[in-house]
Amino acid sequence: MLDEMEKRVGLEDLDFLGHGLSRPESVLATRSGDVFVSHKSRGVVRICPDGTQYYLAGHTEHDGIPIVPNGIALRPDGSFLIANISDAGGLLKLDRTGVSLFHSCAAEGTPPPVNYVCLDPFGRVWFTVSSSFSPRSLAYRRNVMNGYVGMIEDGEMRIVLDDLHYTNEICLDFERGWLYVAETFAQKVSRVPLSRDGIAGEKEDFVQLPKGAFVDGIELDGEGGLLASCIVSNELFRISPEGMFSVVISERDADWVSEVEKALDDGVMGRPHFDTVPTRTLRNISSCAFFGDRLDKLVCGNLLGAQLPVLPAPVGGRLPVHWHVDVPLWGEPF
Repeated sequence: MLDEMEKRVGLEDLDFLGHGLSRPESVLATRSGDVFVSHKSRGVVRICPDGTQYYLAGHTEHDGIPIVPNGIALRPDGSFLIANISDAGGLLKLDRTGVSLFHSCAAEGTPPPVNYVCLDPFGRVWFTVSSSFSPRSLAYRRNVMNGYVGMIEDGEMRIVLDDLHYTNEICLDFERGWLYVAETFAQKVSRVPLSRDGIAGEKEDFVQLPKGAFVDGIELDGEGGLLASCIVSNELFRISPEGMFSVVISERDADWVSEVEKALDDGVMGRPHFDTVPTRTLRNISSCAFFGDRLDKLVCGNLLGAQLPVLPAPVGGRLPVHWHVDVPLWGEPF
C-alpha cells in the first residue's frame, strides 16, 4: 500500500562517489568511512574517505570464467565473501592473498550462480540463488519460482527457504523476528518468521510494489523498515514496518517500464532489458547501504553506472554486523 506522505529526494540533490567502476552492484560501508563495492572481474573496490580507490584483486577467473561479483559481505577478519553470479557460480573468498572458493553452494551437481551473501550476528553465512535454470534468463518470467535461500553453518550448507520468485537480496531482522526476501519478478518483498535458530514459520507476502519496480536490493533501517532498490523503474522506496511504502527517489521512464512489462507479459524478457536503460542519472539502482557518522546517508549500488549515487536517508540506519570491522589497507590504487 502506498504511503501518501511521500518525501522525495530530487535528482538534482544527488552526490556521487567513486569513478571507473564496473557493474558496482553491491555496496557496504564501515565506521571508518570506507565504502566497499563489487567490481566486475576484480572482486571488490575500496573507496576511502579521501576519495582514493583500490582494486582489492587483480582480474580474476573462477573455473575458467571471469568472476562477476554480485553481493559482497565483510567478515570479522577483514576478508570478503563474494556471491559470484557468473556461470561458474559459487561463493568466493577475497583477502589480500587473492580470490579462492569458499563454498560451491551446490545442493547437487553444478555450483549455481549466487546472487547475494550476508553474515548474521552468530557467524553464519546466508546466501541466495535466484534460479536453478541455466541460463538464469529463463527465469525472467511471471510463473517461474525456483529460487532459494541457503545457510552455511560450520562448513555445512542447507537450503532453508525455497520456491521463491527469483530470489535477490535478503534482510535478517533478529530483533523483530523477520527474514525479508526480495522476489524480483514478482515485484514484491515477502517475509518469513525468524528466530535465533533460523526460519521459524511460513512465508507471507509483505508488500507488493508497483508495475516496473523490479526489487533487487533491500536494506533494514533504524526504525524497523526497509529501503527497496528497484531496477528498470530506477526507484528507491522506503517500506514502513507496517508495509506502507513511499518513494524516496525516482527516475522512472514510463515508456521503458511499459516496454519491459510487455516483454514480461509476453514471456520474452531477457538480458537486454537489464543491460540497458534510458535514464541518465540512476543507472539501474540495485542496492543501498547506510553510511556516515550518523548513518544518515545512503550510497547506492547500480548495474550500469561508473559511480555510486549518494543521497540523504529518509530515516537513520541501523548498525550492520560489519560496521566495526577494520579492513587492512591493501590492493592496487587507481
